[in-house]
Amino acid sequence: MLESPLRQAATDLLAFAIRLAPPHAREWGLAMRGELSYVEGPWEAVLWALGGASVMAKQALISLLFPRRQPGIAPGDELFAKKVSVSKAVLVTAAGFILGALLFFVAPPFRQAVHVSLAAWNDILNITAQNGQPRLRALSKQAEARRDPEGLVFAAARLGDAGESARLAEEAVQLDPDLLWVYAIVAVSHPSLPKIRDWVPELEMRYPKNALFLLISAESTDIAHTSNASTIAPKDLQTEMDNDPAWRDAMAAAFASPKFDDYLDRLRELDSRVVRRYGFNDPYEVLSAEEEDLPSLAFWDSRRFAKSVLQSGQDLEAKGDPKGAVEKYWSVARFGQTIDAQGRTDSEYFLGLTLQTGAYKQLQKLSEKGGNANEAALFAYLAGRFAYLAGRLEETMCPGGT
Repeated sequence: MLESPLRQAATDLLAFAIRLAPPHAREWGLAMRGELSYVEGPWEAVLWALGGASVMAKQALISLLFPRRQPGIAPGDELFAKKVSVSKAVLVTAAGFILGALLFFVAPPFRQAVHVSLAAWNDILNITAQNGQPRLRALSKQAEARRDPEGLVFAAARLGDAGESARLAEEAVQLDPDLLWVYAIVAVSHPSLPKIRDWVPELEMRYPKNALFLLISAESTDIAHTSNASTIAPKDLQTEMDNDPAWRDAMAAAFASPKFDDYLDRLRELDSRVVRRYGFNDPYEVLSAEEEDLPSLAFWDSRRFAKSVLQSGQDLEAKGDPKGAVEKYWSVARFGQTIDAQGRTDSEYFLGLTLQTGAYKQLQKLSEKGGNANEAALFAYLAGRFAYLAGRLEETMCPGGT
């Protein structure tokens, strides 16, 4: 008799939390709401909704504790304009607590809901899980017993144990070679894995011209240099890294790549099937893998390389070669366009917008020097617009500034 009311309560709680969540958290909430209808059992549905609401409440609390500056919002920028009031955040949190309190008295699975709710606060409290992710490991054991490659990918993409994550990924690929893209997911999550050197050539052969693999390779080169950082002065280390042929070749190839794919769309489709297959109702754990979109050093690497390319363009200008300079500037702009157009996450959009901003500024200056007022005006508009969007997106991604 309780099934219908419980499902309705779960749906209402999650919908309420999504409405009041900060803009950057709404996509997560919508994904959780989409999966709710596939969760079997009324209590499991409630637990899923409670865990999801706690994620939304955490994001609302972060926005309140670290308020960002809010300059005037231009018309049409509602995506970046939404604020979360104290009263709304309190309502979301209170709703979760009230439902949780009721479940304590009537539902045996309440302990599991508490575990999910507390896990969602790990980021804000800087707590590192010390329990070895037992539920995820249990799922991986079931997947191994069933010889289920999708279950192995699901676990490999989320395990904090780099060695185990790599082992499961390779086992999944042995069972189903079409899942080779999981190597990219694991490589982004665990950039120090030695196996990455073997994985990247396989990935490039199967999925050619994807800039992601080259960014992964560049990050591996960075890590190799920083492992010796204790014996090298910081200035010398930076020079050594910038001049490393392997790093420069990887970045040059990345900037020339015509496409970018982080494979998160494939992972999300797989997640949906695995969650239903194993009844895995921990939304925080499910969503954790979707945060790993770019190599952790990709932004730094891209900015460093773009700076050197733009400088080489300025050098060509000084030598009287404006056409060569234009090609340099456009190479940076094209890479930014590729990331911006084909990316799926805020950090990817931010990287693309930032690179285009720098390139358009240089193209504007060059057009002004050449006396082409129309081109200069266009590039000035583009540089200003992309800089504005990048700034608004940065405020959304990093409340309070950096």
